[in-house]
Amino acid sequence: MKILKRLTCTMAMATLAVSTTVRAQSSVTLYGVIDTSLRYTTNNKGANGPAGQYALTEGGIQGSRWGFRGAEDLGGGTKAVFDLESGFLLNNGTFDQQGQLFGRQAWVGLSNPTYGRLLAGRIYGIPFGLLSDFDPLGIGNYLENAYLPRIVGVRYDNTIDYSISRGPFTLELQRGMGGQPGSTTVGSTNAAALSYNRNGVEVGGVAQESRDAADHKLVIFGAGGNYAVGPATLYLLYVNAKRDAGFAPSSTTGSPLANTSLLGNANTVAGANTQTARRTDSYFSAGFGYKVRPDIIASLGLFLDNVSHVTADNGGKIRTGFLDVDYLLSKRTDVYVEVDRNILSGASVTDPNNPVLTFAGRSTRTGVGIGMRTHF
Repeated sequence: MKILKRLTCTMAMATLAVSTTVRAQSSVTLYGVIDTSLRYTTNNKGANGPAGQYALTEGGIQGSRWGFRGAEDLGGGTKAVFDLESGFLLNNGTFDQQGQLFGRQAWVGLSNPTYGRLLAGRIYGIPFGLLSDFDPLGIGNYLENAYLPRIVGVRYDNTIDYSISRGPFTLELQRGMGGQPGSTTVGSTNAAALSYNRNGVEVGGVAQESRDAADHKLVIFGAGGNYAVGPATLYLLYVNAKRDAGFAPSSTTGSPLANTSLLGNANTVAGANTQTARRTDSYFSAGFGYKVRPDIIASLGLFLDNVSHVTADNGGKIRTGFLDVDYLLSKRTDVYVEVDRNILSGASVTDPNNPVLTFAGRSTRTGVGIGMRTHF
């Protein structure tokens, strides 16, 4: 019944969007991405131990989504703007992002070229939004080629975001309201970033602090850049993230710090809620993109995460290398092949706080994906 209600609501909104587009001369746009792939990975957990797996999965470059975005001219350069974006899994047709209808984005705001842009709603966190520019895939969509979202998170509920640009410089500030009775800090997130973008050079830095239901903190500092010259682009990125012992994001929308992409730091091999030391992820990535010809783009990336206190006394390392070759069939549709090699060491082999990036007790995984993506 809930699914039927959601679909009925979605169809009604789609009809409204189309009619509004006609009357308002394309002030409302229906858009989307469909990306899926056939993927093989080694060392998955099987009934008889580690095993290879073939699967039709999400795309390796982007998550599938559809949405409405719009703007209304209010005069004097000011516009009312909004974006409602829903994620879905193409292989089984279900909603992504915890089943939320507009789980990818849902915000409304005002924009002015002089005074900046103010948004409110469910919004991408500043670290994810800015630092994705310094990743050769713009942050991929396989777990193995997109480890950064586990460190910095992706989207935050109940958030106010302000940004303003002057020439090549952009300042962005963000406040995620915790919304918890009796506290202005529990469940909250505060972030700030400054970036520069001109003549093929983009650099930027970001700082963020998040607090969970027990007021444990996650503190992030990150910086990076990209440099484009001719058909080639170079990418560099560094992130330092510290999680208090016991730090535990929520998996339930409406709870303090609901962010299912974000790593916690509550567990050791002794069990749940037993971590006693602050975890630090020192993440570095370097990449290279090259347009072989107008319809073929190759991307190469190397990721390294040095982790202290994976468990109370032990650290570890996560290392990933990947190659992606993308062939553009048209301006909207492409096919690609992606190969990645992943190596874990130390306590990261069986990291109790990051089971999605452990390999059935093994230290390596190789992945190969063949995918297709189209935009509308």
